[in-house]
Amino acid sequence: MRTWIAALAAALILVSASGAWAELVVKTKSGKTYSVPVSADEIESILFTSGGGFSTSRYLGCYRDQGEPTGTNGRDLNGFVVNDGNMSTAFCTSTCQGKGFRYAATQYGSWCFCGNSYGRSGQADNCNMKCAGNPAETCGGSWANSVYQLY
Repeated sequence: MRTWIAALAAALILVSASGAWAELVVKTKSGKTYSVPVSADEIESILFTSGGGFSTSRYLGCYRDQGEPTGTNGRDLNGFVVNDGNMSTAFCTSTCQGKGFRYAATQYGSWCFCGNSYGRSGQADNCNMKCAGNPAETCGGSWANSVYQLY
């Protein structure tokens, strides 16, 4: 959700449906407006790409993790890992999206895991740690991943 808020700060998106057609209107910070007609039935998602570090994601829940303490061996999301004192949901999701993964997960406040599957260890209930880089957000917990689907 926070990613959408950040993205909307850069561009105001209005989709108004009229029958089977819609109009996608983008208004930039400088006041320029761009309009694209599109079939309302064909809209699946609106993606923000390039430049701003935006990623679009959807929170899927809190899931258990296990495996190698500082690597990806045996981890639920085992494609890539980074530990950073500036960790936030946006940092993790944009990192994983940039590397071509389908899922991202924050853990223990400062860890980010990327992968193409998740959930093999089941759900957890201890995603309660604040993100090191944004204390207003939750970044998993002890051996618990806050998992996001990337678009």
